[in-house]
Amino acid sequence: MNLIYFFVLFLLTTSSLINAWRWSRIAQREHYIPGYVSKFYFRWVKLIPFNNFYFFLTLIFMILSLWNPYTAILVAILSLLLPRGLSFNWRTSKVDQTERIKRLNTVYFILISLISIASVLLEYGYFLALFANVFSFFVYDQALKLTKNFEKNQSQIFVDRAEAKLGTFSGPIVSITGSYSKTTTKNTLKQILSTTNDVFVTPESYNNRLGIAKSINENLKSNNEIAIFEMGTYGFGEIREMCSWVKPHISVITGIAPVHLERMKTLENILDAKSEIVDLTGTVVINGDDPLLLGQARLWTAQKMVIDCSTTTSKAAVYVEYENNKHSVYIAGKYVASVKAPKILQLSISLSVGIMIALEMDVAEYLNKITELEKTSHRQTVLKGNLGQTIIDNSFNSNPVSNKSSLDLLSSFETEGKKYLITPGMIELGADQFTYNYEFAHNASSIIDEALIVGFTNKVSLMLSFEDSNIPVKFFKNRDLAVSYLNSVVKDDDVVLFENDLPDHHP
Repeated sequence: MNLIYFFVLFLLTTSSLINAWRWSRIAQREHYIPGYVSKFYFRWVKLIPFNNFYFFLTLIFMILSLWNPYTAILVAILSLLLPRGLSFNWRTSKVDQTERIKRLNTVYFILISLISIASVLLEYGYFLALFANVFSFFVYDQALKLTKNFEKNQSQIFVDRAEAKLGTFSGPIVSITGSYSKTTTKNTLKQILSTTNDVFVTPESYNNRLGIAKSINENLKSNNEIAIFEMGTYGFGEIREMCSWVKPHISVITGIAPVHLERMKTLENILDAKSEIVDLTGTVVINGDDPLLLGQARLWTAQKMVIDCSTTTSKAAVYVEYENNKHSVYIAGKYVASVKAPKILQLSISLSVGIMIALEMDVAEYLNKITELEKTSHRQTVLKGNLGQTIIDNSFNSNPVSNKSSLDLLSSFETEGKKYLITPGMIELGADQFTYNYEFAHNASSIIDEALIVGFTNKVSLMLSFEDSNIPVKFFKNRDLAVSYLNSVVKDDDVVLFENDLPDHHP
């Protein structure tokens, strides 16, 4: 190898190592699932205009580089610039430099370095490093695969410590899962029980194996009387494994909806994964308005106590009726008590009452101590903007159930001004994502005066639906640009709905 070949080899290797900054952001935001760095890379290639052309051009340059080393220099530069839009700068959330991300990057660095060394030793010049540079996102996924089992074993010490600490806890344990309203139900139950009891709850978003273990190790106190755990899942076996050491006495399923369809493929798979929460428990509290859950509950009634909670029928074990900011609670058809709260808490109040029945608590006594229940932040939170406009903030993890509720709330506002919708649409809906977003935009069109679409992820489906409904619509590459435009036109009698917000690793 002559000097220019060594220079090109060094440049390609350095370019690949620098790209770790972008790939690690995707990996961390997507829960370190192998394969997702490549998946998101090609989403940017597919959705951003001209990125597919630039990617094809890079492949052409890569082939030409087999004969011309100077073309390889251009490839090394292009790999840092592409895909266009996925920058090194973060907008919504930076990479948290945890020990895990440091270990992951170290393994990636070793892989890239070994490929470059092999390229020299096998007398391939810089060619192996060239391929590794163009497909560095794929190499990063291999690092994720190599570290996956090690990271699980590495974290087992924290899980064992949490299990031992939880073993000394003598109070009842409640675990909550579902496709939606998990956090809202957890927080609603905490507000109710905290009027009398010292309650431990997992913090928001601490709903996986390591997050739950961390919250137990750091926050569970000897004087806590009741423990409430939120449990999420991205696949089969995860909830079952958590329940094997959390050992809940009461399990709650808030509902089954087309959330995480991209990973789970079907509603039936989602139901099976969520249903793992009932395997080791004695009492199950379910959303009685969910037909999938009601069907599944027939399999549980022979061995477990099942409490169905409804917002639509008084025939359920628990029924909560909403009117004018007041929720009236009925148990076995008999009125028990009322509590003030926003409409979005109706299901969560119903499920909380079901849990209290399982705990043999006096529901009326608890509810009568409450002045008004508060919503969880970023779940249809109503605010006043700096320019006097009314803002409905439902920017946390929108889904087909919550966005319908958000549109109902927006529709309830009587105003002389305009109604705006700012949204990137919904994600993780698999093959049905286009359809769900088109339907969402169609439903919104009967309520709003103007739509502001954020990002390329669902641009086509949302834009098409709004245009079909003759709704004025504008597109912005990110939320900051949309808000900047809105601030230039909004009036004090306008109402603005923020529906969902995507991290910046999404196109």
